Amino acid sequence: MPNPIATQSPEQRPGLCLCLVAPSGSGKSTTAELIREWLLARGHSVEVVKLAEPLYRIQAMFYAEAGIALTPETQDQKLLESVATHLRAIHARALADGFLRRLATSCADVVINDDLRDDRVDWPALREAGFVVVKVAARAEVRAQRLAVRNDLSVVKDSPLDLQMARIEADYVLTNNGSLAALQAQVDGLCRLLLASRRTDATAEAAA
Repeated sequence: MPNPIATQSPEQRPGLCLCLVAPSGSGKSTTAELIREWLLARGHSVEVVKLAEPLYRIQAMFYAEAGIALTPETQDQKLLESVATHLRAIHARALADGFLRRLATSCADVVINDDLRDDRVDWPALREAGFVVVKVAARAEVRAQRLAVRNDLSVVKDSPLDLQMARIEADYVLTNNGSLAALQAQVDGLCRLLLASRRTDATAEAAA
């Protein structure tokens, strides 16, 4: 099957693709929302596209069969990891290919992904699609405190996926051990840097 990104013309592809990588509790979703708000305030269109979108649909089906309704943000991490493992056993690129199909339909200036965890298949696929990797770093005790108030249905401690994420190479790193304002200041600097880099690339391409 051809890569759907490869069939798009440069004009059809998002101007900037960002991938946020970090263990649970580091603040990926918060960082993604801060980036989204910063870009929207400056007139850019933004879309968050998740690798795990089908996993959440399957999770909801499991709980619906048990007569339990879930809110969209609810996570049963043990179930989600199990479903992902089985999907990859059936077809290694199942999540990556589904993600790329959804990415190919995006008309946003900027696409953000905040749930990359696999370094063997998913990361190379996103790299090929032009994603910039931003790691969000937080101390273990800070992550534990955040997870304790999230009320996830289950938590996988010391997940093997954490080791896989550690092997994903970052283009940029943000630290999130303190206040929201401190994180916001880093997001502001990152967004300015990324947009400036994007403008430089566009100018170079136009001159070529």
